[in-house]
Amino acid sequence: MKRRPIHRGGILSAGYNPQDRYLDVEFDTHRIMRAEGIGFETADRFLNSGSPLGYWQDEILENYTVREISQKESETETARPKKNMDDLKRLFGDL
Repeated sequence: MKRRPIHRGGILSAGYNPQDRYLDVEFDTHRIMRAEGIGFETADRFLNSGSPLGYWQDEILENYTVREISQKESETETARPKKNMDDLKRLFGDL
């Protein structure tokens, strides 16, 4: 996932993965924290906040699972297999 620069409140960059619903945040200490189970609206509010550190502390740390990850883990996208019509037919019992 590509993170975008923030440079406010001790946060260097952050990025959101809507498919897997996680938000990666890189702090000025170069630690990367991942908040899991984040919806699009919450991630968007954080990414566009005038006070991202305050939003992180008040809303995300309080309500979501957060863990430290490595730089490599943050750069690696989860490969998802492509879905096709046969998968849909199997799902609905048509195959």
